[in-house]
Formats: sequence, structure tokens, C-alpha cells
Amino acid sequence: MKTMLSGLLISVCCAMPLAAFADTEWITDAKGCKVANLAPKEGERVTWSGECKNGLANGEGTLTWFESGVKTEVYDGMMIDGYAEGLGKLRSAGSTYVGEFKKSRQHGRGRYEDADGSWYSGEWSEGLPHGRGQMLTPEGQLLKGYWNKGEYEDEGAMPSRT
Repeated sequence: MKTMLSGLLISVCCAMPLAAFADTEWITDAKGCKVANLAPKEGERVTWSGECKNGLANGEGTLTWFESGVKTEVYDGMMIDGYAEGLGKLRSAGSTYVGEFKKSRQHGRGRYEDADGSWYSGEWSEGLPHGRGQMLTPEGQLLKGYWNKGEYEDEGAMPSRT
């Protein structure tokens, strides 16, 4: 049995620029420091509190995204060559992801919590639940098992590593 995790995944993948799948573009803060912008939007800007090395965000710091002057997202964690890398925390519109990042996408182990009380905790790949994990749906159903590129496979399913 496969179930699309539409509500959670739409929140994770579409609402957060750091989790999107578009080709990488770059956005520059007021100090001239560039960060990867995986989901460019009109009227957006960023601020970066950390080091800027060779014109790219590097090291620990806080990356804040604004749309039309309104703060929309905050990432606290490590940046390497303009990308979120390693452990970090991303907050957006009442949702939070805490875990590992690779090239500014959720990748490795992490936990996503949505404003509606739903959550996913487990393995991620390229911004999607992928591997072993558990999810509490907005309706209160607890799903345990394997995810394959964002799709739930029941608890008895063998892990798909494609």
C-alpha cells in the first residue's frame, strides 16, 4: 500500500526555498555574500550573519529570507560555499525542520514539524522523506516504515534505495 504524503510534502518541498528542486540560482545579501537560491521568487532578499569567503556564505550563522520585506524563513546552521550543509534548523510559517542538509536540501536524518501538528522523523534524500521513518498525519494517524522519494511504503516493505 502506497500513500502520497501530499499535505506534509507540499509544505516541506514547496514552502521552503531550501528544500525545492529547481536548478541552483544565487541571491546576494547587502554585504555582497551569495547563497544558493533553489526556489527564486520575485521581491525576495536575504541576510547572512556569518562569514563570507570568496563571495559565498561560509561557516556558522543565520540566513534569513524576506519576501517583499516580510521575513518568511530563518535557517540557523552551517553554510559551505553558499549552501546549507551539515546540521541546521529551518523555520518557516509555523513549521520547523531540524536535521542534516546537503546542498541546501534536507538530506540524512531529520525531523520536520508542521504548524498543524503533523510531523515526519527519519531519513531524507534530496529534500524528500526517503528511507526509514515515522510520520504523524494531520488526522492523527501514525505511519511507520519506509519512504521512497516521498511516498510511504507500509511497515513491512523492503527499503527502496533507487
